[in-house]
Amino acid sequence: MKISTRTGDFKMTDAMDKRVGKDDALIECLGTLDELQANLMHAHNLVRNSAIKTGLEALTQELFRFGEALILDGKKLGNEAEAIEEEIEFYEKKLPEQKGFILPGRTLASSQIHIARTVARRLERRVVTLGRSKDLDPTVFAYSNRLSDLLYLYARAEEEL
Repeated sequence: MKISTRTGDFKMTDAMDKRVGKDDALIECLGTLDELQANLMHAHNLVRNSAIKTGLEALTQELFRFGEALILDGKKLGNEAEAIEEEIEFYEKKLPEQKGFILPGRTLASSQIHIARTVARRLERRVVTLGRSKDLDPTVFAYSNRLSDLLYLYARAEEEL
């Protein structure tokens, strides 16, 4: 695979079988997705908790399939959203009840997870924008919504467990 195609110099880029603007909603989603994956792996390299480390790498891998669902019309995700919900429930039971706002990141590792969480929230907003012009499967919206919740709990768990 070539890195430089020398065809993106005129405000356009390839999106599957057509040329679109570099600021097209799909390209915005894919760029944010790329940024999220980089931040997740940065967090992965900082965390101490082996379960969270494994979870971050698994999320990064899942996001490749998520990207396919954005690109391919009507493609469904599998049970990724349900798997995230189960993990959310696991950490909600394990962590002490939260009684107020928290500072996002008291350690380097947890702050990096919080950065990834904020990128995940931006990705969700970009997906909603894309969904206004493209027929996306509801599983895509559910997954993007749950992702930041799980990252929030990962950050808390990295600090508190």
